[in-house]
Amino acid sequence: MRLSRILMLIGALALPVLPAAAQGKAIGKPAGVGKPTTTVVKGASTTVTKGKSVDAKSGTLVKGNSGEHAKGPKSTSATETTTDTTTEASDSKGRGQLPLGEKIALNDTLKARLDALLAGGTLTYDQATTGWKNQGQLVAAMNAAKNNNLPFGSIYTEMVTNGKSLPDAVAFVKAATPPPTTTATTTTTP
Repeated sequence: MRLSRILMLIGALALPVLPAAAQGKAIGKPAGVGKPTTTVVKGASTTVTKGKSVDAKSGTLVKGNSGEHAKGPKSTSATETTTDTTTEASDSKGRGQLPLGEKIALNDTLKARLDALLAGGTLTYDQATTGWKNQGQLVAAMNAAKNNNLPFGSIYTEMVTNGKSLPDAVAFVKAATPPPTTTATTTTTP
């Protein structure tokens, strides 16, 4: 009887701790303790602990990366990096990290659409895929050029070189492009 009461008391005291422990936030966990993440930056390896940290000298709680608030020299020398880490980082490059030209080359449909827009123009494929903020901006410009019968090279120049937005670039190119002339055929009856 007495043992069961003790177990119930322990169980009742442990219930509030379970949700915090399930999320990885145990009660009594000191500030600044988290999972360290190792990042490879141009051949240098640095370890940064994300989350809250305690400034050792003043004892104040500081938000952000504890690596930013460290009071000593940061070790980012190239001697710490092994060749295995840099090869793994370059081999595991996903589509989101590829240059835009390579990313579009992997999508046959998108590449064919871009090639069709570049036919007869002055831009090469490499030129047409550089300078964009992201793939969506390029695809939007491609669609605008096709839907409005405008040269893709002119849209590219206005958006990438001159920094205009898509609607401004389309309006400018429409105003600068003369409307297509239609020749009226006259038939004479004998």
